[in-house]
Amino acid sequence: MTATTMMRREIDEIPAAAARLLDAAPQDRFRAVGRALGRIGPRAVVTVARGSSDHAATCLKYAIELSAGVPVSSVGPSVASIYGAALHLDRVVALGVSQSGRSGDLVALMRACRQGGAQTLTLTNSVDSPLAGAAATVLDLCAGPEHAVAATKSFTNSVLSGLWLLAYWRGDDGLQAALRAAPDRLQDALALTAAPLREELTRTDRLVVIARGPGLGIAAEVALKAMELCGIHASAHSSAEVLHGPSAILRDGFPVLALGEPAEAGLQDTIDRLEGQGARVLTAPAVTPLHRFLDPLLQLAPVYGALEAAARIRGRNPDRPEFLAKETLTV
Repeated sequence: MTATTMMRREIDEIPAAAARLLDAAPQDRFRAVGRALGRIGPRAVVTVARGSSDHAATCLKYAIELSAGVPVSSVGPSVASIYGAALHLDRVVALGVSQSGRSGDLVALMRACRQGGAQTLTLTNSVDSPLAGAAATVLDLCAGPEHAVAATKSFTNSVLSGLWLLAYWRGDDGLQAALRAAPDRLQDALALTAAPLREELTRTDRLVVIARGPGLGIAAEVALKAMELCGIHASAHSSAEVLHGPSAILRDGFPVLALGEPAEAGLQDTIDRLEGQGARVLTAPAVTPLHRFLDPLLQLAPVYGALEAAARIRGRNPDRPEFLAKETLTV
């Protein structure tokens, strides 16, 4: 492929999509819903999501737990869609995250959460979708149309939207300031070169991605994109969990992509151990720190570019990966 792909254009639109969240209308909604969460004082949050949206929910899990001290857990959609279990969710917030909002299992779970007493909220790029209709409150991701199968700007806006809610919920002025700076910082991040990573993604057929805490959802997102775009057998683990079994195969030059700053607790120790047993540890372009909840998202921006470029070099179509569709409808 020689023409600019839809995916590449949508990667380049990430900063503009992030900037739309600063407009008056979405800010009014974030402020109102975030402050309502503060009044509710939820004892827990459950997330309703699949695929890239579930990875965004993982990013928000760590942010909420670290900021609000409220436990966050993903509920398997089949609990409602196949098994029809009744849920008991008094004073719990059910947070749906979905680009399209059209998968039946997510809709069934959101309805079950609402019937179980949860305060239901959906972040979606399709405010007229069935998932939006199943929730009491809906927030528009404002990502704009996204045509490539692989989500990029809708993923980043999912994370940013959830963080805006959290910032108003907790009255966190520092996080709000960082979020206002995010569009410009994402633009800067897109200019970073990821050529060494692109070259590795072009030739490898296997990859493990590691990160910690707020970066774990980003690691899962990178592993997913490596599979769907480049045909690489990839998986993601925390830099602690990888030592509980998976590290046994990380030898003889096995490529491991470490996301985050080496100074992050435990990450450098894991890198040293894996290199010592023969793994080949790769890194993403370094970014200037902005906020611990946003730095992994900044690092993702150039990695998206490396994945798109590697897919093309491998002769694959990043806009339309084989056997996949933009809207994945599951039960």
